[in-house]
Amino acid sequence: MRRFAALLAAAGLALLLAAPANAEVKTETFKYGPVEVNGFEVKLNNDFATPHPDVDGFITAMNVDVVDANGKPVPIQRIMLHHIVFGNLGQKFGDKRDATCNAFTNFDSRTQLPALTERFYGAGEERARLQLPPGYGYQIKKGERWSLYYMLMNHKSKKDKVYIQYTVTYDTNPDLKPVTPYWLDVRNCWVDPVYNVPGGGKPGSTDRKATNWTVPYSGRIVAAGGHVHGGGKDLELREPMCGNRLLYKSTPTWGLPSHPFYNVRPILHEPGPINMSGFNSAQGIPVAGGEKLKFISNYDEQYVHTRVMGISLLYLAHDDSVTKPCGAMPTDIRTFGSPIPGRKETPRFTVPITAVGRDGVARSVSKAPGGTQTLRGDARVNVKDFYFSRPNVIVPQGSKLTWKFFGSTLHNVTLANGPRGFASDNASQNEQYSYKFKVPGTYRLFCALHPVDMTETVTVLPKGKKK
Repeated sequence: MRRFAALLAAAGLALLLAAPANAEVKTETFKYGPVEVNGFEVKLNNDFATPHPDVDGFITAMNVDVVDANGKPVPIQRIMLHHIVFGNLGQKFGDKRDATCNAFTNFDSRTQLPALTERFYGAGEERARLQLPPGYGYQIKKGERWSLYYMLMNHKSKKDKVYIQYTVTYDTNPDLKPVTPYWLDVRNCWVDPVYNVPGGGKPGSTDRKATNWTVPYSGRIVAAGGHVHGGGKDLELREPMCGNRLLYKSTPTWGLPSHPFYNVRPILHEPGPINMSGFNSAQGIPVAGGEKLKFISNYDEQYVHTRVMGISLLYLAHDDSVTKPCGAMPTDIRTFGSPIPGRKETPRFTVPITAVGRDGVARSVSKAPGGTQTLRGDARVNVKDFYFSRPNVIVPQGSKLTWKFFGSTLHNVTLANGPRGFASDNASQNEQYSYKFKVPGTYRLFCALHPVDMTETVTVLPKGKKK
């Protein structure tokens, strides 16, 4: 009798778990483009006409790559996908506002934009994948519009044409539990959320940047991943109310010295990791509504790392049964690591400045093309399209340089290599940025948006020393 009852119970459970007859799980591949990228260009763009599944259902998995017209992956020796973010605008503007931010500071570091798109998936050089656990999905509806924000880098001197290709797995079973994406970032709500690690720390030291996130409602974190740049150690989400316990950590895997990231020429930035670990869990990490969590971005502090990021995208499912913090951690956490061999320790990498020779070949150089000026102290450098008015300067220790930006084209001042790291925000139209050179040495600079066309060196002499 007990066995019969157990069979009935199992049959009933199977019926409850069975998907509706018309539900389907489907994987579709979409291609956006073509995207034209000029020689040595850092291409940034935002588009609100992005192809996607036009169904009522739930996204359960997603990945992205850069391909040619035939769908073949494009090697980074041609074009590198530095980062990409997918957003959902809903069926009309305002339907799907971003869950983390009310407004964004635009790429010009000045203009404020309403957060009318919900960021639900992102990837960088590490090609992060969205992988939700069984039973969960990111809800989409027929008639919605998607946005796409991306940065591509052309490592060749000639114009190139590529496509952004992404694969989406969705489930039309209405019984899946919806998740909400939350974008955690130590410089959040910026379209270009970068910061700088000045370096100069002791061997093994760590630069830590942290921000607090207030959990909006009780629920369970069922998946998360991370994104860092060169020099990143890891990302942490901690629960201060519970003895500062670690909820999850996303760690990088770095390419071997033979990996293309370290051998592509010209070098336009410090290479990022080939993988960032992520996790998913059907049980989920319980978090209580109203509690404050601490998100931490950890970088190597011994060496210079400019224009870095510390980002984690987590997926939260509503659960009213979570009534207080410090609940039991899930036992079914599945961690996703690197599918290819790599290094766990953060490698040291020196970014050179680059110039194009008369033969049209881009090569690393020790100083910027142009003359050298010796200055007595504080001075101004004009930043125009596409050059620095003083390509090479010599100044005494303690001097302050002020870069004044002219024209409508965005530029920035970024340290490639030198004793201490710094970088300005993207600027234009009479904005300015100043930096005081307290540490002697040679500072090689570029505009990170035009790294081959715009370079500068600043040689800082120790106090009392003359050239």
